Amino acid sequence: MSNEPSPTRQTPAFLTVTAIALVFVVALARGLGSVEEPDTWWHIRVGEYLLDTRRLVWPDPWAPFTDKPYVATQWLPEAIAAQLYRWFGLGGVLWLRAVAVVALTLVVYAACRRFGGRLAAALGAGVAIVGASASLNPRPQLVSFVLFAVVVGAWIDTARDRRARWWLVPLFWLWACSHGLWMFGVLVGVVTTVGLLPEAVRAGELRPFLRRFAALHLACVLALLVTPLGPRLILAPFTVAANAAGIAEEWAPTPVNNAFSFITMTAIVGIATCWLLRPRRRPMWMYLWLALSAGLTLYMWRLVPLGVILVAPLLTDALQELVTGARERVSRPERRALVGATVAALLIAAGVCATPHGRTAFGYPDRMGAISAALDQTPAGSVVMPDFGVSGWLIYAHPELAPAADLRMESYSPIYFQRYLDAGNAQPGWQDFVRDVRARYALVERTSALADALVREARWQLVATSPQFVLLRAPAAGS
Repeated sequence: MSNEPSPTRQTPAFLTVTAIALVFVVALARGLGSVEEPDTWWHIRVGEYLLDTRRLVWPDPWAPFTDKPYVATQWLPEAIAAQLYRWFGLGGVLWLRAVAVVALTLVVYAACRRFGGRLAAALGAGVAIVGASASLNPRPQLVSFVLFAVVVGAWIDTARDRRARWWLVPLFWLWACSHGLWMFGVLVGVVTTVGLLPEAVRAGELRPFLRRFAALHLACVLALLVTPLGPRLILAPFTVAANAAGIAEEWAPTPVNNAFSFITMTAIVGIATCWLLRPRRRPMWMYLWLALSAGLTLYMWRLVPLGVILVAPLLTDALQELVTGARERVSRPERRALVGATVAALLIAAGVCATPHGRTAFGYPDRMGAISAALDQTPAGSVVMPDFGVSGWLIYAHPELAPAADLRMESYSPIYFQRYLDAGNAQPGWQDFVRDVRARYALVERTSALADALVREARWQLVATSPQFVLLRAPAAGS
């Protein structure tokens, strides 16, 4: 990793400008694209409750079958999104997503720029955005992706000068108030510190190096403990994982035939091949980063964005060796152009989100008007047996009703939640679960096993339909 520009000829300006512009266009298109994310709905509802009550822990107001108070571990982005929703409707939420995706692009490009010229950095950032694109949905995890990229850039700078970036301490506090992937930011720091040990030994600075960075890591962890939620925040991600692993695809091991993981693993293999074919002395932390990127990518589907963000600077470094043009210095005009492009992108996004697209971009669940109208006529407090995916929308659109379970999996005991899942698949005992929760309505997929069982075996009646879902009502007592 060299800090000096290459002495070879310059890459044509039109090529670098086109590449950078294309990356930002792709990012903006993704930020304004259709939303098929079921979690967005309940995050909006939780955010509104936060704004109304100013509380982070409360008895669950929507789901009567939870076994613990609800803890709003992602309260900061939820509250911000809910406020924008109140001001601008769903268009405000879509604009916030566009802001996050454009910010991620800018931060990743800046990290890549530390390793290569404008063209190589644009290519590296482009791979990162495309590889992460399946997860760039309007959810608090977008904050994690942006802050993870900031942490990656900070440790690249630390690898160069072995200085502790103390501003990471408040950043981790902010991260802890936003989303639970902060632990991987801590992991990157620890891995980088280990990778820098040989250089510290050669420089005769091992003891001060260890003291300095042990203090930094300890301070970052302590920052996690002093958020408004206190120490309980540390265990929150593991509570979610206990129920999520059995149903949510994003918590499962990454399928290698998935297009986005394939992009990331192709980049990782390409870097390793380049390093083998063009051997030179590289710092140990770069090898550790490559291994960590592969581990994150393969371990869990929801970690693929972190893997591709982490590998993007290494990819830029490998690409720079293949680019014939010089590695340009980061100039003031380049910084101004990037700021201008970012501002322009956000203004364009605001204009688009102010149109009907701001509302129609949210395509899941689709065309629920008839079902929603029927639910409006349902007595408050009625228990609804919902399809897992649509349960977040049910909390958002009809908070006066009582779902048997919902997407906030950490709120339920593992035993109860497994019973709900089994009932949703019409497994033996499903009738007992429906009876135990006293469900009077079911909002399930048209072709689901439970819909068929309710109609054929229990004689439930059809109330309303949408292209994907049906609303069913239990027969009257005694019928």
